[in-house]
Amino acid sequence: MKLDLRPGWISGEGPENDVVVSTRARLARNLAEKAFPAKASRDDLIEVADLVRESVKHLEGRFPGIRVLDVETLGEAEREYLVDAHVASYEQVEPRDGSIIILNSEGSIAIMVNEEDHLRIQTILAGLQPASVWRLADEVDDCLAQALLYEYSDKYGYLTASLSNVGTGLRISVMLHLAGLATLERLARTLRAAHELGISVRGLFGEGTSGHGDFYQVSNEVTLGLPESEIVYRVRGVAEYLIGEERRAREELVAEPGAKFAQKAAECLDTLQRAKELGAADALGLLSPVRLAASMGMVKGANVRLFNELLIKMGIGRMSARKVSWDAVKMEMTRAPKIKNQLKGLEILER
Repeated sequence: MKLDLRPGWISGEGPENDVVVSTRARLARNLAEKAFPAKASRDDLIEVADLVRESVKHLEGRFPGIRVLDVETLGEAEREYLVDAHVASYEQVEPRDGSIIILNSEGSIAIMVNEEDHLRIQTILAGLQPASVWRLADEVDDCLAQALLYEYSDKYGYLTASLSNVGTGLRISVMLHLAGLATLERLARTLRAAHELGISVRGLFGEGTSGHGDFYQVSNEVTLGLPESEIVYRVRGVAEYLIGEERRAREELVAEPGAKFAQKAAECLDTLQRAKELGAADALGLLSPVRLAASMGMVKGANVRLFNELLIKMGIGRMSARKVSWDAVKMEMTRAPKIKNQLKGLEILER
């Protein structure tokens, strides 16, 4: 595979990394006087892509190594990897006119061009870093705005394809692993509290997906009428609340008589090490208790990074790839050996 991408979020070295996988900022932008992608002609889409491609020179000085990928020139494995690494959506990697992706080698900057909006500026960092991802996204946006004129209303702010993004166009998302709360059957109640604070809770792949493997994304629901700093503050506050509740749940699991949780994690690990074939949902369900045990220092020879790498290697991005014609049967056959190799030699330690 020619795609040189090493997503920095898999490091597991960010703040609150025992619970938080990554934080992402996304800015939705559209070019002035250009039809939105859903209504644009082929020529319109190509023109937008050319304008954005030309604007990249304003990024190169600040972000060396940033480059433009033409989706139509990417191979199947490269397109799969971009989805699995959470760099691009499955809609974006469908080859079509005017579809390009701008990114750096760490994947901390990834700009989708001609998806739902003309621009989806994304920044992603390891752990809990809402302020940092926002500052990075804002800097990228400022660089591009030197060459691009955005569709903007003095009354409403930035105009977008979806009404939910009108205003700042900013969405901050934090991905958390809430397996402790799920194990103690407190997850639904805890997530309801987040909803009441005006924060959306989505599954691993964003809107319309469920929490496979106990992974959930929390993000702001409102982009209109709130300054960016307030959005960052609200999302961080809810994330910190969930982190606190998850850690309390984990403390209870460790204190359980009979080491029930350690036994469950050991059984899941044994199944993963022996399985010859695994579906994506089954694999995530089995990995969740093992990843939780690893984050609590209960897995000999493992750390959080190992499990973050598996999130990419397992091809779980394709669980929601309804429109992309990838070879799902081949993935099902190769997933189990990949997991088995990654988890070789690991064992659960009782505490």
